[in-house]
Amino acid sequence: MKFQYPPENPADAGPAMRSRLYERFPDLLPVVTYGVLLWCASVFLLLNRGGSEMVDQEGLIRSLGAISLKELYEGRWWGLITSAFVHQQMFHVFFNMYWLVRFGTLMERGLGSWKTLAFFLAAALVSSAWQIMASPAGGIGFSGVVYAMGGFMWGAWPRFTGFLEGFNGSTLRWFLIWQIFCFFLSMGNIIPIGNTAHISGMAFGFLVGLWACRGTKRGWGWLAASIFMAASAIVIAIWPLPIFLFIHR
Repeated sequence: MKFQYPPENPADAGPAMRSRLYERFPDLLPVVTYGVLLWCASVFLLLNRGGSEMVDQEGLIRSLGAISLKELYEGRWWGLITSAFVHQQMFHVFFNMYWLVRFGTLMERGLGSWKTLAFFLAAALVSSAWQIMASPAGGIGFSGVVYAMGGFMWGAWPRFTGFLEGFNGSTLRWFLIWQIFCFFLSMGNIIPIGNTAHISGMAFGFLVGLWACRGTKRGWGWLAASIFMAASAIVIAIWPLPIFLFIHR
């Protein structure tokens, strides 16, 4: 199977490639993207408001959506989704929100708001579930979903060429190089980074993108693989401890 690398210039993805040169919802207000932006910004401000030294930060971050393996085992499965909207550092929230707006607005123009929302929730579930299997402390932040959006655009751009306005060959290259850099930051104990969330998110998004590009009839295999990844996250949410122990035996 040959995967098409996105071109640098959107004009290079012409009708000869059977590309869709328009978007289904060109005038749509991207309410899901801006809603997520507002949610993440509000959580960030709550975590960093004045007088935070008098507050139990660990308790606050858990109450705002973060989750660990212990809490997942106790039944707080929704934390796999809500943890994606929690950020503590300015760089973290700025980086994720920049890519959210850049990719999310294009996705809503191409897919519509409801499908984009469903994708965000599924990507958050998958990336958080696999991250918590790698690290029982869990992870926070929207970067797993950001990588899922990048993977989706990589898989789907030949049909949704409007994505090339914000995601081209240079963007994909930058994402892959940044991920390699993240590995080194983690291995050097410089910054804790949810690399498993990044990789699982991008893999999930890429599979869904290939399905969206080829359609159900020609892309049923990619659909099945996408469903398998989503189902694996649901299984983790239901039986987190046995699966964690099996992986780390």
